[in-house]
Amino acid sequence: PSVDVTNAAAVDPTTARQTLQTRLEMGDPPDSFQAVSGVDVMTWVTQGKMQPITELSMKNGWGDVFPPAVTNILTYKGDVYAVPVNIERDNNLYYNMALMQQNQIDPPQTLDDFYAACTSLQAKNVTPLAVPAAGWVLALVAFETLMPSVNGGDYYLQFLGGNADPNGPELRTLFQEFAKVLACSDIATETDSWGASGDIVYNNNAAMYVMGDWAKGYFEGGQDANGVARPAWVANTDFGVVPGLGGTGYFTFNSAVFGLPVGAQHPNAGKAFLTTAGSADGQQAFNPLKGSVPARTDADLSLFDDMTRNSAMDFKAAGAQTNKLLPGYASLTTLAFQEEINPSLLVFAVGGDRARTLDSADVPADEAQVQAFDVDYIIQKIAANYALLKQ
Repeated sequence: PSVDVTNAAAVDPTTARQTLQTRLEMGDPPDSFQAVSGVDVMTWVTQGKMQPITELSMKNGWGDVFPPAVTNILTYKGDVYAVPVNIERDNNLYYNMALMQQNQIDPPQTLDDFYAACTSLQAKNVTPLAVPAAGWVLALVAFETLMPSVNGGDYYLQFLGGNADPNGPELRTLFQEFAKVLACSDIATETDSWGASGDIVYNNNAAMYVMGDWAKGYFEGGQDANGVARPAWVANTDFGVVPGLGGTGYFTFNSAVFGLPVGAQHPNAGKAFLTTAGSADGQQAFNPLKGSVPARTDADLSLFDDMTRNSAMDFKAAGAQTNKLLPGYASLTTLAFQEEINPSLLVFAVGGDRARTLDSADVPADEAQVQAFDVDYIIQKIAANYALLKQ
């Protein structure tokens, strides 16, 4: 209670990572920082920038309450390095219930259902799908949501683990389907703001939205992307959710995690923060606001609504099967791969000329002439950078 917490979060994740890297390299780290489970946080671990928190984990009994699927990707050479505060499901398809009902569209359970809904909605001049023009969102849609549905969980893990053939037929099939999905969307006129895309759905200007479950917290948050107050949506009354794009049975996830940097100026306060973040009370307070599921298996789910409880049950059910519970793109891929492929996904989705308008810093000038939905282009880009998954 006597500790002041300074929230130094940056809106742009690229800026946040650059600032963090500078502080870590200069020996002036924050006492803790949020990272994504898996490769994102372990990059700092393998560079010797993080302290193990194994003793803290044992003291708090975290090994008994966090699923192995989560803790395994936070462990290095037998030591634990971060505590997860949640399970973020990424393969969600949110939908505007009133708009779907007005147009007599059932929530699509399969990819064919989605295409049928798309055809019906477009015939009525209703935008089926809101998709922000941002590379990380396109990775979420293409890899985390569509790939398990099209290629299966085994291939998903092989591909993002760097063990597939990027020139094989599976990837071509995936991006042919991805082009069909994007043809059902408004991405040609969207900005890169995921919140603004959520507003399009909220304002009845699009029927559906593929996004991680932070979108649930956003819809329920009572304000739009510009901070203007509006009535909060109610889950399963104003908006619903199904596994996205035919991914029933699959659960792709990342966790927001916190660790303890080497050289933290206030290590005791940092450990106290980690203890709170990993506690049942902490996770039961945080996750209803975020829209996500607690990482702790002993959390009191009676404190949550039906949408979150159903997600928790899906997480458990997927974990009981082989290759149905899948760590997400940000957990499995290196930052170097993301930095190369995310801008290329934007080029694929909107064409090189518009992609350069949206992201001139990362989209090369010589790609300005690339046309949207050029499957050969995106496969060539992935194949050329596929080795980065192993770095």
